[in-house]
Amino acid sequence: MRIKRYLVRDMQEAYLAIRRDLGPDAVIVSTRKVRRPGLKGFFQPPHLEVTAAAEAGPASKAGRGEEALERELAEIRKTLEKLTSPTAGEDGLLAAYRRLLLEQDMGEELTEALLTGLDGRMDEEVLGQIILARLAQYMEPPGGTRGREERIRALVGPTGVGKTTTLAKLAARYSLYHHRRVGLVTLDTYRIGAVEQLRTYAEIMSLPLEVAMTPKELKEAVSRLEQCDVIFVDTAGRPPENRAQLVETQGFLSAIGPLDVYLVLSGTTRSSDLLRAVENYRVLQFNRLIFTKLDETSCPGVIARVVRAAGVPVAYVTAGQNVPEDIEEADPYRLSQLIWKAVTRNGSSGPSA
Repeated sequence: MRIKRYLVRDMQEAYLAIRRDLGPDAVIVSTRKVRRPGLKGFFQPPHLEVTAAAEAGPASKAGRGEEALERELAEIRKTLEKLTSPTAGEDGLLAAYRRLLLEQDMGEELTEALLTGLDGRMDEEVLGQIILARLAQYMEPPGGTRGREERIRALVGPTGVGKTTTLAKLAARYSLYHHRRVGLVTLDTYRIGAVEQLRTYAEIMSLPLEVAMTPKELKEAVSRLEQCDVIFVDTAGRPPENRAQLVETQGFLSAIGPLDVYLVLSGTTRSSDLLRAVENYRVLQFNRLIFTKLDETSCPGVIARVVRAAGVPVAYVTAGQNVPEDIEEADPYRLSQLIWKAVTRNGSSGPSA
């Protein structure tokens, strides 16, 4: 009996390494999540420790080489068949996963990327771990980094997504938890009560608030907040289809800089509207996403499609109205877990249930 242990990022990597080292007849004995030693490992997502075993057969070395080659060619042919006809011959497990992923509004392209080349004869738990790992990789920001955050951070997005409440959560987070000097600016003088809503938050947290009605006033407001470490700018909600209003907002933002622009989207919005908002809001040069109201949706899978279309990372997600509790930093692995829980929940704890 040959036994070997692997420390890998995901089951796909383990699967390939096991086949390479122990052959296609090897079996997975155990899997568990572990962290790499040291401080760096604490801040990284956990890795998988996979133990596999294979029988040491009596065949000659030459015979085993020939047999392995034949099996490898058979596997290649099978994989090519799946690539050319993804649903052909798909067994109940893969078919169930395909259905659940599509029900999460993942779309055909993403669903196919998550399932391509997988063998439905694999253990259900292992298969699920591979799909989850692929999903996390799919949602990684370009280049694998979020980049440095700027001092000025503007929140933009459609009406009704919760920008002002999200801004208050961020302001409280930086002021109360990170002990940073925070300043607030609002451009939302269109919506009735918007200024007063933010003013109430500012008074509770003892934060300075500026109101700007023109790009020049915005620039002056930022100057008056020179002592602040972080400045959050609240903008008026703009319909994605209203190009003129988006250009007007861009005129405000171009008066200050450098800055981060967070596109705030609601997790309850259907995928077609989210994807259209991403495209139309590119005029504002957003470089991060925030998803709100995740507690109000049973279909968070659309986040993955939007992240891929936007090409920028998700910075924060919110779930609830409480300030400042109901907000947390987002990372691809945590988001993937959130989506995968919804997939398995909708499938009554898995496809085989």
